[in-house]
Amino acid sequence: MFAVCVVLLVVGVLAILLELLIPGFDGFISGIIGVLALVASAILAVLFIPGAWILVLVNLSVLAFSVGVFYTYIKRKQLHGKIILSDGLNEDLPAIDLNGLIGKEGKTVTSLRPYGEADFSGVRVEVSSNGSLVDRGAKVRVVEAQPGKVVVSVVDGN
Repeated sequence: MFAVCVVLLVVGVLAILLELLIPGFDGFISGIIGVLALVASAILAVLFIPGAWILVLVNLSVLAFSVGVFYTYIKRKQLHGKIILSDGLNEDLPAIDLNGLIGKEGKTVTSLRPYGEADFSGVRVEVSSNGSLVDRGAKVRVVEAQPGKVVVSVVDGN
């Protein structure tokens, strides 16, 4: 049983390191497998091995050491700014008069399924079409405009 605990410990650490070194590699699966393997190793050790608290301490110390090494690796390789976003958006989005859009006609820049973008006299706006699909380049008219929601309908003749 000791060998199984050690194998689970090694598999857990390797899976966590894989997740840390290649984030998004498999959608958190290796991280979850790593944590579950470490927990399983600790539980099996406590249940079946006398003096298992030593293995649990080794388990926790190996995990802490792995995280510390990775953190040092990130700082040394100067990946900190590339992995963790530290800058915010500095530019303000242009203010759009939503009430002034009601009744205006424009063309869709993207197809609306039911959301997409439309151009109204050079101003691109994210719009929705009340659930219907609208092709790209179709003429549309704004029927409703609220903050965060601009609804358009297709102009007859399309």
